[in-house]
Amino acid sequence: MAAKRRKSDSSSRPSKKQQAAKDTEIEGAKIPPLPSLYKLCVTDGTEAQQMDNIKQWEERGALTEVVWPFLVENPSSKLFYHGCHLLVLLISHHFAEGSFLGTYSLDFVNDETTTQSVLEKLLYKTEHKDYSLQTKIIHFMIVALSSSNEMLCKTVVKTLIGVQLVHWLPDRRRELELKKSAGLRRNFAQSKKEDIWLVQTTHHFLDLLEGRSEFGQLVKIQKEGVDADEMTMGVPTDVWIFIHRYLELLIDLLSMASCRLFLVPYLDAIHFAIKCRLAVGNKFAVPENLILVQHLLGRINSLLSFPTEESTQKHLSKVDVVSKHHSRATILQKMAHRHYPDELKAVIYAGVGLLCSDQERRSYLERCLIGFSDESLQKLMYKMCLLPEDENALMTRSFLVQVLSNHLSIPPYPMDQLRSFPLYPTETTLWDHNVIPPSNRELRISSVLALPKLNAKYLSFQDYLMRNFELVRLESAYEIRSDLVNAVKRVRPLLRQSALDESEDIQLSTEFAGWSRMSLEIDQPLTITQVQPPKLGETVSAKVTAEVSIDLQHCGDSIREEWDGIGEHDNLFLVAVDASKMSGKPAPLMKDYHLHHGIHKMWDSDTGEKRVPDDEDSTFCERYGITMVRGCMVRSVRNESGTVLSEPGVEVPDEQRANTKRIFKIELDSAQYVMDRKSGAGTDSYKDFNLIVRRHGRENNFKAVLETIRGLLEGAGSIERVIPQWLQKLVLGTDDKTVASHRSESMKEYAVKTVGVNKPSDFLDFGDTFLSESHLRESFQGKMTIDGKKKATKGSNDNPRRNYSIRITETDGQPIMEAKSEPFPKGITGNPVRFTPLQVEAIHSGLSPGLTMVVGPPGTGKTDVAVQIIASLHHSFPTQRTVIITHSNAALNDIFSKVMARGDVNERYMVRLGAGERDLDLESTHDFTKIGRVAYSIQRRTELLERVQQLSESLGLSGKASRGADGSPSYTCESAEYFYKLQVSKAKRDFDAKVEALTAEKGSEPDVSSIFPFSKYFKVEGEIVVADAVLYFQQLQGIFEELAEYRPYEVLRSQRQRANYLITKQARIVAMTCTHAAIARSNLIELGFEYDNIVMEESGQMMEIESFIPFLLQRGKTDDSVAGLSRLKRVCMLGDHNQLPPVVKHAAFARFSNLDQSLFTRLIKLGVPYIQLDKQGRARPELMKLYSWRYNNLGNLPHVQSRPEFQLANAGFAHTMQLINVEDFQGSGESCPTPFYYQNLGEAEYVVALFQYMVLIGYTPGQISILTTYNGQKELISDIVSQRCGAGMPLEGIRPRNISTVDQYQGQQNDIILLSLVRTKTVGHLRDVRRLVVAVSRARLGLYVFCREGLFANCHELKNTMQQFEDKPSKLQLISGETLPSERTLEDDIPSDKVFDVQDVSHLGSIVHSMQEQTLEGMEDPPSE
Repeated sequence: MAAKRRKSDSSSRPSKKQQAAKDTEIEGAKIPPLPSLYKLCVTDGTEAQQMDNIKQWEERGALTEVVWPFLVENPSSKLFYHGCHLLVLLISHHFAEGSFLGTYSLDFVNDETTTQSVLEKLLYKTEHKDYSLQTKIIHFMIVALSSSNEMLCKTVVKTLIGVQLVHWLPDRRRELELKKSAGLRRNFAQSKKEDIWLVQTTHHFLDLLEGRSEFGQLVKIQKEGVDADEMTMGVPTDVWIFIHRYLELLIDLLSMASCRLFLVPYLDAIHFAIKCRLAVGNKFAVPENLILVQHLLGRINSLLSFPTEESTQKHLSKVDVVSKHHSRATILQKMAHRHYPDELKAVIYAGVGLLCSDQERRSYLERCLIGFSDESLQKLMYKMCLLPEDENALMTRSFLVQVLSNHLSIPPYPMDQLRSFPLYPTETTLWDHNVIPPSNRELRISSVLALPKLNAKYLSFQDYLMRNFELVRLESAYEIRSDLVNAVKRVRPLLRQSALDESEDIQLSTEFAGWSRMSLEIDQPLTITQVQPPKLGETVSAKVTAEVSIDLQHCGDSIREEWDGIGEHDNLFLVAVDASKMSGKPAPLMKDYHLHHGIHKMWDSDTGEKRVPDDEDSTFCERYGITMVRGCMVRSVRNESGTVLSEPGVEVPDEQRANTKRIFKIELDSAQYVMDRKSGAGTDSYKDFNLIVRRHGRENNFKAVLETIRGLLEGAGSIERVIPQWLQKLVLGTDDKTVASHRSESMKEYAVKTVGVNKPSDFLDFGDTFLSESHLRESFQGKMTIDGKKKATKGSNDNPRRNYSIRITETDGQPIMEAKSEPFPKGITGNPVRFTPLQVEAIHSGLSPGLTMVVGPPGTGKTDVAVQIIASLHHSFPTQRTVIITHSNAALNDIFSKVMARGDVNERYMVRLGAGERDLDLESTHDFTKIGRVAYSIQRRTELLERVQQLSESLGLSGKASRGADGSPSYTCESAEYFYKLQVSKAKRDFDAKVEALTAEKGSEPDVSSIFPFSKYFKVEGEIVVADAVLYFQQLQGIFEELAEYRPYEVLRSQRQRANYLITKQARIVAMTCTHAAIARSNLIELGFEYDNIVMEESGQMMEIESFIPFLLQRGKTDDSVAGLSRLKRVCMLGDHNQLPPVVKHAAFARFSNLDQSLFTRLIKLGVPYIQLDKQGRARPELMKLYSWRYNNLGNLPHVQSRPEFQLANAGFAHTMQLINVEDFQGSGESCPTPFYYQNLGEAEYVVALFQYMVLIGYTPGQISILTTYNGQKELISDIVSQRCGAGMPLEGIRPRNISTVDQYQGQQNDIILLSLVRTKTVGHLRDVRRLVVAVSRARLGLYVFCREGLFANCHELKNTMQQFEDKPSKLQLISGETLPSERTLEDDIPSDKVFDVQDVSHLGSIVHSMQEQTLEGMEDPPSE
């Protein structure tokens, strides 16, 4: 049957020639009107042809240009339903996995009346049994609920769920719900009972699941010899997808606080979870479709029992949950005592804990009900408002007991489940597709997954953290699986026969015939060394330690060095491989996999001999004999002689490292150890581990991140004390979006009450933000007075630079600025940037209390804004601590370096945490780690004490004899303080008194050299005025103040104590990546680390949890009286939501679960105010137009038109930018040798040939970067460059500055970018406009794009960019004879005889070949065409 279906499906598809002809026809055609479009996509042709039409016209923009305008303009048309049908078809296609919700916000759906009409038409005019269309309607609503279109989301919720749902509750249950809220009673009284689609569809869904449909029982008992999937062949795929999608919709609705008030009571009243559980229980053998249903229902059960109060949206503690269920048990006992005192004595006198215990097995309650009739039980449950009276006859005893048990039993509290959950994945988790679904959607039975989603709003912080924890855990497990698969494949396990033993038995053992850089064979079996008993109140062992050894004897120097780099807290994986259990089979064919999993109905299975990738193959364990995988954390590493090699900061002699044996002391996962010990094999199987696998540093930090999230969950209550109140509800998405803006009334009130922030009436210190008085006046609108002057001083630009403090007030709605100036400090560089007005506004917001959101389009200087905010905060509030967070080490080092380059932040106050510090290139005597800063402080202390000694000697208070034997100063920080108070301060007071007398005698500005006490120390000869003396005194005061900060180093002796003091007391600017913040949080909390401000750069590239954890690096107040007074005062987030989101390797987690959603992007979508910088200084104005349409009013800084490099044309090119059409090369376009590994040989050869041409006419390779949109193309281009510029070639050793993917190149730039878009069949992931923005914004001077023009130019999402190329020819145009440097400007006309068209890649290749030959012959100029 399956084979016939496959054959008929494939026969209906057009041939390649037919499809190519159709594509060409569509490329040149306009989008047809709605009637014709409906025929093409719905009624005419085969199903495959309809899908092709939907795909083609959706990419062309039919949705926004034809369908929605028709619906708005023709609400009463007979074709309105057809338009609605097309709407859901096109949206469902666009948001099928592989499309991008992050860049397609459905903002075109902007008419509420039309939206309401569309929903009513779709929901109430569509047949319930049209499962295909019903599924697409449900998908449309799911997309709407997750979109940033607030009107659309609210309309869907209002249509699906409202007070009308209360009418459908059983009478007695409705009375209970109405008693909870007076507002609900009023709304209910004003409403009437109406048909609701949700009610109808829920009943229809239950009919399907319980077997009351034409398909009969979906769950069938397994028959011997019959595959479970074959037993469901009679159930159409559309039915399964409908079931999956409807459950997804319910999950999304239950995840929204606004829906739970009505939906939870309704589903509870109809016993939805109980009916579903009985219909698809574990006692049946079920196909994969129903396994997915079971997982989805498990999520619904968790959400129905989630600890939150629906009416108040208040989170419930574990005590609250227990009390709630105990009160239910008490009601049962009271009812039983009143109506059945004799029959239910066991229930009446039982403890409530027994009645509310876990009801999964035969429970105490069920035993108590033995002998109690079904009829009496029904009546009792009716009196408890658990059952409607009119349905009693339909109830079975099993159902009744389940309902009562579910009502009473205390659900597992989320934190309790998490605490006993292993953090390391095991072999059963890694290769179970029901837990970690395949990334390739062709290997999944459905587009719906049983995974949590990161939405715009959350029920509570516990809900927020639980979702993030699960997704981060699964994402890390997916990455671990890929690494393990790679390692095991490379070591090539095999079964080898050893020599006969004394009994002449053949001994078989597992050996490894290959090698892997990331794995080694275990030398000695693992041994458990210690198992600490559980802590009080816990069931899991406190700690389990073990030892395992390896031998580096056969490793080369580089690999040995990498293994020796493993230290404390690194994670390793232990793998047991048994070659005798290897199946020896290859990976299954895709077509066989499709047949086995029943998804041949969804995908074309004619994939030839294409096999399932090893990374996605669920049979990999069986194929390679993997029997066990366990994770562990390294505690220490020693060699065979016992020398510890992993002690931080301790250098180990080379002779000690020469010993090749390495013994790892490791800590196993305690929860997993307990589970293994209780299993059948026990922990004896740990001796079977024979392979140890390591991973690269950054990606191997998953355990620390998971532990941090779990730690946050355990202290979820303290989150409300650590995060300021104005930020809490914004993070959950449930508050007024302007509440945290510094201009809001609530934030002004906060500023008045909070110490350490400027009051609205105070002057705000902008420091050196402004380069001159005119710059200050340009930066603000409205009336301004500077030092009391309303108009600019003549020649103010020539005046010495000054610092400014500003106060902004309003009169009659008009802003009034008052500024006062102070002298600019001498000897420092300060701010070199002439900030634009919007940059100044961003700095103003960043210095003010509250949340600052800064969107920085490419080249607009958001890093400079961040640096200015950091420096100004440091000077304005010198006792406060600022934490700098970035996503990458490169960005963090860039900010850190720029802060240091200003010269006005003393380096003793700056510390850089994390391994990326070693890449920091700054001039200092010591590095910027904690240890380096301690060493710097101690050295600085010695230098200052030497000055104190010299001062003392200059005053005659001590001599050389008082110094140490080595000539060191005799003073300490403590004695220096006494010296200052008793001698220096006294001398200053005497001096002040003499100056006063001298001034009275001789008038102002007398010569005080004769009475100045420190002339000898400062070696001053000649006249000294009072102003000079004041400066000298300030220098002395600075010495003693700085020494006071170093005094604790004299008391603290160990490096650890000194480092802890530095980070908690001395440092004022602490920089770390978001990953390091997660790793270090527990240690920082333990130390008592505190901070006042966060500046977070690259916010758009951090995952939600990576942005959230830095808010919680300090303890909250424990005193309830000050619980709301968090120390955190300012949060400044800078990023760009229009560029690429966080990197998530598993496509399903990114697209289905929104794991690639950043907190920064979510807050912007929620409507939180932000400041968008509006002047770019990176690219030529012409290049800026390629992406400026994504931003509001993006303009150019003056220098991009005035500087010579921007005025000169690109030598050798007729145009600054060009889109070059590349046809099939050698008969083919794109190819895909492995999944997602796309290549295009024609484009690769073309790009490399142009690179060679550019080098030959004088460009330096460092000016050129080659970018592409796929890793496969990147590797292909790299290979071709290696060949064309390899040994013996004229351009030997020449390579471009970068060959990279667009994703990896984000944040970088170069003069010339050569961009290959690769795809020729579909646009691919460039439809994500964020990727397009990054791709076209990397070039400063020239951009040359190689692609299939007809494909990309007609894509609706890309049209605003592609239209910029329309006035340029699609063939590359070069200028004959022009080399670099060239004096030709952009305005110069090019003689027509100098311009020639490159016909194709072969043509350019021949030109380059000819030029290379001429180069070899000594000729310098390139030939003409």
